[in-house]
Amino acid sequence: MAEAFAVIGLASALLQLLDFGGKVIKRLRVLEDQTTGGAACFKGVRTRFPPMLDLVKKIMLQMEAGLVSEKSKAVMYPVVQNCLSQAQELDNLINKSLPQRSDNTWVRGKKAVYSVLSEPEIERVDAELKSSFELLVQAGTFQRVDPAEGLKSMTFAPSFTLTQVPLPQKQSQSTQSPWEELEKQTSTTQSIFMVPFPRDANFLGRQDVLELISERFEKTHAVTLFGLGGIGKSQIAIEYCYVFRDEHPSAQIFWLYGADPLHFEQAYQDIARRARIPGWDDQKTDKLKLVQEWLQEENTTGWLMVVDNADDATMYFGTRQGNLSTNHDESKTFARFLPLCSHGRILITTRDRRVGERLSQRLGNIEIARLSAGHSKDLLRSKISEEYWSEDDALKLVEYLSSLPLAIAQAAAFISENSVTISEYLETLVNDEQDLKELLSEHLQDSRRDWSSENSVMRTWKLSFEQISKENPRAAEMLSLLSTLDYHEASRSLLRKDDETETGFRTALGVLQAFSLITASRGPNPVVKAHRLVAISVHKWLELRGTLDYWQSQALSILEERFPGPGQQHFREITNMLALKPHADIVLGYQFNTADDMLKCARLLVSTALFDLASAKYQRSCESCERSLTIRESLLPSDHAEVLESVQTLGEALLHRGTFTGAKTLLQRAIVGREKSLGPLHVDTLESLSDLTITLLELNDLSTAESTGRKALEGRQQVLGYDHPDYLVSLNIMANLAQMKGDYHDALEMTEKVLEERERLLGLECPDTLMTLNNLARLKLQMGDLDLALQMIDRVLVGEQQSLARNGYDIQVSLSNKAAILIAQGHFLDAESVLREVLKMRESALGPSHASTLFTMEALANVNEMRGEREGATDLRQKVAKLSNGRQWLAEVGAWLRAGLLFD
Repeated sequence: MAEAFAVIGLASALLQLLDFGGKVIKRLRVLEDQTTGGAACFKGVRTRFPPMLDLVKKIMLQMEAGLVSEKSKAVMYPVVQNCLSQAQELDNLINKSLPQRSDNTWVRGKKAVYSVLSEPEIERVDAELKSSFELLVQAGTFQRVDPAEGLKSMTFAPSFTLTQVPLPQKQSQSTQSPWEELEKQTSTTQSIFMVPFPRDANFLGRQDVLELISERFEKTHAVTLFGLGGIGKSQIAIEYCYVFRDEHPSAQIFWLYGADPLHFEQAYQDIARRARIPGWDDQKTDKLKLVQEWLQEENTTGWLMVVDNADDATMYFGTRQGNLSTNHDESKTFARFLPLCSHGRILITTRDRRVGERLSQRLGNIEIARLSAGHSKDLLRSKISEEYWSEDDALKLVEYLSSLPLAIAQAAAFISENSVTISEYLETLVNDEQDLKELLSEHLQDSRRDWSSENSVMRTWKLSFEQISKENPRAAEMLSLLSTLDYHEASRSLLRKDDETETGFRTALGVLQAFSLITASRGPNPVVKAHRLVAISVHKWLELRGTLDYWQSQALSILEERFPGPGQQHFREITNMLALKPHADIVLGYQFNTADDMLKCARLLVSTALFDLASAKYQRSCESCERSLTIRESLLPSDHAEVLESVQTLGEALLHRGTFTGAKTLLQRAIVGREKSLGPLHVDTLESLSDLTITLLELNDLSTAESTGRKALEGRQQVLGYDHPDYLVSLNIMANLAQMKGDYHDALEMTEKVLEERERLLGLECPDTLMTLNNLARLKLQMGDLDLALQMIDRVLVGEQQSLARNGYDIQVSLSNKAAILIAQGHFLDAESVLREVLKMRESALGPSHASTLFTMEALANVNEMRGEREGATDLRQKVAKLSNGRQWLAEVGAWLRAGLLFD
């Protein structure tokens, strides 16, 4: 009666354990996603639960087939009950450790502390589960009674294919325990196929790799497949196992999950038991050495062993720290237990190229590349129904997912399960980074991936990140920093610390390359690149660790220090600034909360605003200056030097944009503040005075401009000297003032002096030298020396096109001057062509209704009229009238632009 009750109870208990255990695994994944330290306490049970549930499935299948004896059921019943009890206790511990969305910071911290304090209880549950699991594994032989043939037994190990084994006709009458009796009645299996996954009928696009594996095995006994997590290494290994079995029907084929010692040792125990190697049932026997020696014996049948996910270098080659398994010597290096012989083959999969090179002795490494676009599309099509299919959207999606098989499978599962189209899924991926993180974290139920492995892109790469963090913290730091920058292309120097050795830097960089997380170029300006999915996954990982804000702050500090600021943006720095600008734009998009970070952000905003000015991006420059000023005014006194710097820079930006009255007000404020706090002869005060002079000239207030200009000139001569670049700026302004007044003799003398000194100090290719030559060309035009003026302006344009932004302000003015010279020479058609080029630039940089754009359009109309094209001239003037919308736009055109002169 008790036995019958046990039979009924076992079926129910197995079903409950399978259902409840699956929920526990999901909750453990959630815990791991949302915490770091707390999740580490559950690592043992996290790795132990999946193979236990796999075994439960096998037992249920055998029971349904009537292949398990009543005695075996009676023995298993209390073991399964105990497993269920421990699973329920584990669930309670997870409940107390798992943070909820409604939890505040204090509650989350309390739960994190509880999970750490509960570690002894978690370890006790883990030990109980381990013991129960071993009992179930040892009971891998289940009896059934066949009236015609007598007693038979069925042997299987968890996750492996079942194999029937013929036994003697009579059941043993031994008085030993049922477990011992069952173990003794098992004989050696002749051909073992221990691959835990079914063959993929839709396996696509890797035939060349399968052929390459076979070729490599002709030269070496060990072959490694390495590449990015989720690239399809394990799927290739599964397919190769079936191909190998088809070609070698009598061969033994073994699969072991090599990510940690627990699974490695368990796989060797399973091999020993399945093969009934003498000593397999002796608890004192070292199963690792036992299996290794058996496989190396010459009389052992030819075999193939797959070591999947061999990612941990310390596990295979160095001292292993921690207590993942209580059954192995902590000093063991597992690489030495891989058999070496001519009649066996070992196929290894790893994320770490270096591990693969060492395990295959550098002879059998094969890098697994991403699928082609066509095969990626075919993979996606094989996993979703026609109602969601779109050819164009499918190609866009697989390209966005970088043809990563795991990402494609994950996307297909979400599309099918949630009844969305490819277009809808793609739109969510592209438009919202937070949605992208959630979609990449979705767990994919896949019978062809190990229970213990992570079945989402985010979780798969998270394992790589954690492995790197443990093995080489410096590499993890570099990856963290790169993810907060423009990861599409970052200079290696940007990632390198000032005091870092070349060896240390290259080693850390090599770790990231070995895991296929980055690519690094060589040459004079080497760069590092990462895919967007990798960077987003690193962001998620940093969020879980609570360090994303820290690394964003680090990125800010580096860029604030390295991006040239006011007074430092010389033309020789243009290449450097062009490389830093994309990183600065990304970092300035982050939200900073500490006063220190906010002030660094304000300094970086000023630096990028000045660079945008030089690139003719006036509106962006103004916005950056306004943001910088807002931050500084909220944190610093109104007369603080940094506040006044933002005032000054915003005034400059408004001056360039053509908002002269606003610029004048801000520059006057900067002068008053700097004179009070720094003194009237401080270089910053003189800078504000110089810019105010330029603004007054734009407003055609020549008398006031002459007064402020002379004051700035004399102050710079007194403080800096005649050959200082800032003195030459003031002398250039005074030369232009003389030219505007029609005093060409004085203007020529001063302009030639500025040109001579700038050529000597800065070089002919410097933009400041070129703008002086432009002013001299304009002066020659005014003086009637047209041929010399044209030669000079052509020389200016060649230099500007090599060193400045293609549509920059200086080039616009120089081209306008060339048009004016051509008009004076009577070459109207050539002048029109040049002016149309200027118009296109100004429409792009300033907008179609800006006063400078309208001024150019009016000049084009005049040229058309000179050519006799009255209809064209009329059309242009009508367009000007429409765009100006009735305003007096000509009053908005500055005197510098009218005069064709450049300042600074």
